[in-house]
Amino acid sequence: MIGGHVVELEIFELLIFLCRKIVRKKDRFWIHAEELSGKFKCKYCSKVYSGGVARLKSHLSQVSGRDIETCDKVPPNVQTEAFIAICGDPSKRAKSTGSTNVNESGESIAVSGSRSFGGTNQMTMHEVYKKKNKEEVDQSLAKFFIMNNISFNVVQSESFIDLIKDVANYGSGYKVPSYSTLRTKLIPNEKKEAETYVGKVKSSWYLSGCTIMSDGWTDLKGKAFTNVIAYSPGGAIFMNSFECSKERKTAMYLKDILSSVIEDIGQDNVVQLITDNGSNFLAAGDMLLGKYPRMYKTRCAAHGLQLLLKDIYKNAEWVRIVIDEARLIENHMYKHTVLLALMREATQKELKHPCITRFASNFLVLQSLVDVENELRLFVASAEWRESNLNKNRQAKKVTELVQNNEFWNRAKEVLQALEPIVRVLRLVDGEGSTSGYLYDAMERAKEAIKCRLGNNQNKFMRIWELFDERRNGNIIHPIHAAAALLNPAYMCRERFRESREMKDGIGFMFENLILPEEKEDFLKQVQLYRSRSTLIFNSTALMMLKTSHPRVWWDYCGDPLPVLRKYAVRILSQPCSSSSCERNWSAYEAAQTKKRNRLSSEMLDNLVYTRMNILAMKKWSTLESQDLEPINLEKLHELSEYIDDGKGGDGDDGEEIEETSLTNLDLLWLNQELEFADYNY
Repeated sequence: MIGGHVVELEIFELLIFLCRKIVRKKDRFWIHAEELSGKFKCKYCSKVYSGGVARLKSHLSQVSGRDIETCDKVPPNVQTEAFIAICGDPSKRAKSTGSTNVNESGESIAVSGSRSFGGTNQMTMHEVYKKKNKEEVDQSLAKFFIMNNISFNVVQSESFIDLIKDVANYGSGYKVPSYSTLRTKLIPNEKKEAETYVGKVKSSWYLSGCTIMSDGWTDLKGKAFTNVIAYSPGGAIFMNSFECSKERKTAMYLKDILSSVIEDIGQDNVVQLITDNGSNFLAAGDMLLGKYPRMYKTRCAAHGLQLLLKDIYKNAEWVRIVIDEARLIENHMYKHTVLLALMREATQKELKHPCITRFASNFLVLQSLVDVENELRLFVASAEWRESNLNKNRQAKKVTELVQNNEFWNRAKEVLQALEPIVRVLRLVDGEGSTSGYLYDAMERAKEAIKCRLGNNQNKFMRIWELFDERRNGNIIHPIHAAAALLNPAYMCRERFRESREMKDGIGFMFENLILPEEKEDFLKQVQLYRSRSTLIFNSTALMMLKTSHPRVWWDYCGDPLPVLRKYAVRILSQPCSSSSCERNWSAYEAAQTKKRNRLSSEMLDNLVYTRMNILAMKKWSTLESQDLEPINLEKLHELSEYIDDGKGGDGDDGEEIEETSLTNLDLLWLNQELEFADYNY
């Protein structure tokens, strides 16, 4: 009987083996492996594993957790099929959390919304369905942008990217808050964050004071918007946005709105007012000085330098010819898509574009051409260029002639040499930071550099020097900048330092206009101690800090022996020379659009604009906080950003906007269309 039982057992095991064999052969996944006795060999990675079809599927699907390595050579389509066999089809899966799928082996696998699998499994799921699902999501996003009239640039914003990441991390169960929740709870929460930043910046004003600057924008209908911003080393604060017609934007009106901001800040905290060159702004500034005599008014140095570059273009023919030729080349390359693609392939770079309202952009255009001179020469000599139908007209022939002409490149380099010292100063004032202690020195260096580079050609040199002095004295250098240069200890302690008449006049300007009556005697005594480099203040620590600290930081730390001079030096050296950085970062157009697109109560609207603009300021200044503690190296200044036409109509009526009708201001037209769309939806 025992032998019979053994035979029966062997027959039973044989039947089981045959049944499994039949099942395995019916399973389509065996085509991806070589079946061995109780094992299988993967056809893709050639590794041998024990087990059956379930482990084979796990191996191919890259689903871990079955005590088997996943295949790193499996084709995507096979991996997709295996994944679906193991985990089920996500598009058909129940949306409720905690649901289960059953695989082909009858084993249940827990699923929780779109976050069913972690690590490798989640990535696999994304890979399986990314093409179909991503196209659907992308189309929904496009429709959202179109139907809500949202600028396409939003997809590049940090806040939008953060939103998408947060929603994806939360999962499919996320529900959008209601209109009421957004308006009454979430937006006020953001305002609290902005107010925390504003409070921190305001607390720094007792030491550094601040600069008031404004940014204006006018649409094609003549409706004007003006932002008022308070800048200090602690950060920039958006104070308010005012909307008015261009006709109402008189000197008296500007004086009133700026006065209201100064009263809000506290007149003792306002050190400087930077104005536009428009006659209405200049007149408003003069009226404000009568009301607040302890502050001073300067013009935007960046604007003055742009106007200097414009003057040189208009009055120096040899400069104008080269710039026009460079723009002709750039314009032809970017006019046709096919030609542009060929140019990019040949040079592996982009050419800079001229900007209607920023004349320094012409320097950038010329510089970008010179940077790829050799590549452009080869490009216009190539078969692709010669055979293109786009290069048969007169303009194309002129471009070919210029690029192959040695004289053009020599003249281009000469113009760059002449303008680079001016652009270097523009780099200083066009950036962020407290630059008042450096502007005077930078302008002196620029003038000497122009003399060295053009001194052999008196006609070219003298004309540019004349234009330089006219703008320097009329639009750029204020007596306070000369005083700030003297109060910059690193500059005053230089071996070749020479105290100029302008510096003495600058100290005189401070004495007459800024110093309180009860402090004037001590101020003069302490200026003399400072000028004599008294060891009372210039000890070993102070001398070392000349190399490591911004001048305002130096005075704050080392100036205790001269308390009155320290007080005024810190305040003056903490100020900027330009409003251009604030114009770029907190555009009045942005505030105007916020007002037009959110039809809310006046109070809610003001809160929304205030919150948005100050959160932008907070994010910007969080990356600059340490930068303004160090001295500025005038030999290593940041590069200019490529200027982009922003459609600004200008703040005033100075008549000195750069007028170039050869370029179409498409951005201005587009902005106006957006405003009309917003008006229509009102």
